[in-house]
Amino acid sequence: MTIRGKYSLIAIAALLVSFAVIFFNRHNKSDQEEKVFIHAEPVQTVYGWGYNIMAGDKIHIKQEFMPAVPGKQGFKSAADATMVGNLVVQKIIANQLPTITIHELDSLGLYKEPH
Repeated sequence: MTIRGKYSLIAIAALLVSFAVIFFNRHNKSDQEEKVFIHAEPVQTVYGWGYNIMAGDKIHIKQEFMPAVPGKQGFKSAADATMVGNLVVQKIIANQLPTITIHELDSLGLYKEPH
């Protein structure tokens, strides 16, 4: 094999390796970009406690008071707000509507429906 042939073979091999690295690196980045960490963060509000549903570092849902409850009544503690926020996160992950009902709040012991 001539020197020119060796260099051509090396150049083709380097080109193929470069394409493979670019392809796989690009594929891995797109997988990472599609995954977003969703979580609930309690926030203190003028009503008491609420929660934010975070998608990455951005607020996806801002809930300043208890959902489904008449008026604007906040949660009594950060733990209560986080518990309901985590329920909303579970619903989002399960591709359900992120709504909370009075019955769900009642089952968590956070609100008693007036009779």
